[in-house]
Amino acid sequence: MKRIFGFLLLIMMVISACQGPAGPVGPPGRDGLDGVGEVTYWKIKEFTIARNSWELIGIPGEIGSYFYYVADVPELTNAIFEDGAIICYYLYMDDFGDNVQTPLPYTYYDIMVNGGVEYPFSVQYSYDVTPGSIAFKVVFSDFYTADNKPPATCTFKLHLIY
Repeated sequence: MKRIFGFLLLIMMVISACQGPAGPVGPPGRDGLDGVGEVTYWKIKEFTIARNSWELIGIPGEIGSYFYYVADVPELTNAIFEDGAIICYYLYMDDFGDNVQTPLPYTYYDIMVNGGVEYPFSVQYSYDVTPGSIAFKVVFSDFYTADNKPPATCTFKLHLIY
């Protein structure tokens, strides 16, 4: 009996689910791009900075000394600086041979061996931007800049989103 009642209920629901004639057309909507209110643009630039292009800031070996490189970025307008998003990545190959991009700031840790003694240190990559330029910075945790040995050649990717 319950099965028959359930079957009749199902038939009633199917029959009553039919729709009547379509109503009038509504007012036209605003123009847009597939429902998106604003358009987002991207500009992507890569920078490869050779070892001999880094400049030392400060006195070699002194606390607070670091290496930097300034690049012109005419695409980085005041409007993007004020209202856009600026994201920068450090590009490198990891220990498994995979190409990796990691957002800045990025810190990696290493050990230097000198005279059989291990000296742990870290290296931090970061950046500063102003309209029209970007400055990449490399700071060694032990501020080992005494021999004026800049970081190896590095590649960075800059994303401007506006």
